[in-house]
Amino acid sequence: MIDYENYSRALVDLETGEAIPINDNDIVNIISAKTIAYLNKTIEINKGKKFTKVIDLPFKEIAQCNLTKSSYDVLMIMLGSLGWGAYSGFVIKLKNKQFNGFMNGKDLQALTLCSKSAFIGAITQLRNEEIIKTIPAIDGRGNNFILNPFIATHDKRIPTKIFKLFENTKFNYTKESSQLSSSELQARIREERKKTQEQIHEEMQAVEFIDSIDFGE
Repeated sequence: MIDYENYSRALVDLETGEAIPINDNDIVNIISAKTIAYLNKTIEINKGKKFTKVIDLPFKEIAQCNLTKSSYDVLMIMLGSLGWGAYSGFVIKLKNKQFNGFMNGKDLQALTLCSKSAFIGAITQLRNEEIIKTIPAIDGRGNNFILNPFIATHDKRIPTKIFKLFENTKFNYTKESSQLSSSELQARIREERKKTQEQIHEEMQAVEFIDSIDFGE
């Protein structure tokens, strides 16, 4: 049993009412419920390795896929149009270097200059190889395209929903899982304590945006 008389201060959990005694010289880090929610809904990718936009090991796998020229052309356009933040993983359009909506098949085909049949074949092959996923368009007809984050990503942390779409593909060379143990979550929380609340707020908004999308799971 804790002898509270030996302590001059205590930290109280407002949800449980539990009082944790602390010494006067203790450094106390407080993390918000919103930050914990953010950590629960995102996962760090490429952990412990040098981070680059395009990851080298998965490209060795792509080389074994025997992609057609049209498939390569479409993939290169996707890599050059990869979203970030709230649009992480999505293939997007830009205007004045700002987000200008999600690319659809018509947009992609126009950029690759390939025929309709070649484009359809390319999308089919990329999807069959699990290089991309397609979901019903968020802001119109047709499909939106999501690139496997283990192949390329702008972000260190990605929404868990997108991670789950690709975690069982051959490109997940990290073999990381979307299932976290309590100790792993606590480790994440300790790492994230150094971040500012402003950063967490912005990233949480991005996660809430992705969380509102129906991925057809």
